[in-house]
Amino acid sequence: MSTQSFDIAVIGAGVIGAAIAAELSRHDRRVVWFEAAHDVAEGASKANSAIAGCGYDLAPGSLESDLILESSEHWESLCRSLDVPFRRIGALSLAFDEGDSESLKNLANQAGAAGVDAEILSGDRLRRAAGTAAPTAVEALHVPAEAIIDPIRLTIGLAKLAVLNGVELRRSTPVTGFWHHPSGNISHVVTPGGAVAVGAVVNAAGVNADRITDAADAEPFTMWPRKGQFMLLDRAVGHLVPKIMSTAPTPETRGIYAIPTTNRTVLIGPTADDRDDRADKSTDADTLDSVWARAQRLLPDRVDRRYVTKTFAGLRPASDRTYRIEVSPKVPNLVHAAGIRSTGVSAAPAVARYVTNLITTEVMTLAPKSAALRDIPPLPRLAEVTTDRAAEEFACDPGSPPDKHPMVVCACEHVTAAEIAAECRGPVPATSLDGVRKRTRAMAGRCQGAYCSVGVSFILSSATGQLPGGIRQGEPGSEWEGAEQ
Repeated sequence: MSTQSFDIAVIGAGVIGAAIAAELSRHDRRVVWFEAAHDVAEGASKANSAIAGCGYDLAPGSLESDLILESSEHWESLCRSLDVPFRRIGALSLAFDEGDSESLKNLANQAGAAGVDAEILSGDRLRRAAGTAAPTAVEALHVPAEAIIDPIRLTIGLAKLAVLNGVELRRSTPVTGFWHHPSGNISHVVTPGGAVAVGAVVNAAGVNADRITDAADAEPFTMWPRKGQFMLLDRAVGHLVPKIMSTAPTPETRGIYAIPTTNRTVLIGPTADDRDDRADKSTDADTLDSVWARAQRLLPDRVDRRYVTKTFAGLRPASDRTYRIEVSPKVPNLVHAAGIRSTGVSAAPAVARYVTNLITTEVMTLAPKSAALRDIPPLPRLAEVTTDRAAEEFACDPGSPPDKHPMVVCACEHVTAAEIAAECRGPVPATSLDGVRKRTRAMAGRCQGAYCSVGVSFILSSATGQLPGGIRQGEPGSEWEGAEQ
């Protein structure tokens, strides 16, 4: 039996688990955080629509709606503190016929009931808001509070904050079981590395949350993956889509989206297909053809498929009940944060506070730390500064060592060697090429790493002490040494 002991264990390092770990790090308790994958943000948190919603399209009064509304008020300050890109650009839900217009009226009433400002635009006002996008739209519901965010940087930023303030993050450490006290409480979390004594457990395992509740002999529930396929458009046309654009919702679907990103590209999608395979992130030509066809009404006429630089899929955690955030009725020290589907990013900060309150009121007391909390030191990023500031901050010093050098390694995304090296040695360091990409956007541009991956691999090798052939693309088994030539 392991002699290690923690007050609270958090399971899952997506955006919900990261937000909970960061919130718990503010309190005077020992927290251990388990993630089965090799890195944080490896599930739905790295493959979603990148929207920080304000809840206008949800029926008011639900837990989901309340938590999204609460989170929406604080995004600006939170993202500044975490060094996370965020822009409140607004959204347009578009009508193309009378049926769509009726849907917009219902949506406007719903937004009003939730206390969210929204207005139906037409004519010149619509054209000013939409620019050249959606040229055949006749009306739109404009919601100024809708925002875009970098969900990967958000998850990583929250993880860094948690680790800097004392949370012990264990990556590549799946939870395989639990031991219990005679009272029914969980006494230990079991992993391949041994058992760890805990006082409470938070189940934030995403699409695998049902497997955690089964392993804990708690109440059963069912999760499954809902696949969403996306297309990414080059930033050359990013300025032509000024707001989050969507078709009007129907009883069957919330519609398709064209979403400007914080990196000035445009996301098209997603689909919503319920599947069985929890690891299948493949895309297929027929679905992507459908996505493109449905998105045509949202895009300017001049945007064609030649501007697509990447396609990908994410698996959202669907469930037999959404927003299952509660203390288990069968295992008194197990707290579920499950079934948080496609709005996880939008609700994450408030979900973390809600879970912390549940722990305080029903599981154990939590007192704020007496010592000052540590903040995330900002990392200068060449792509995010003006030309004048770049000339000053990234001026080349011939004597700089390679890991401090301002040399641009990724030309597509303007990422320097110093930025990559810093993220390979930070509080939650990158250990793979995918990890570097998530933290810096190196290899995420037009060439998708064709020109810069060797340079990134060299810096990662230097920072980690791994031989170049041992550098992994992502999970163990993806080493370059074993890749096909």
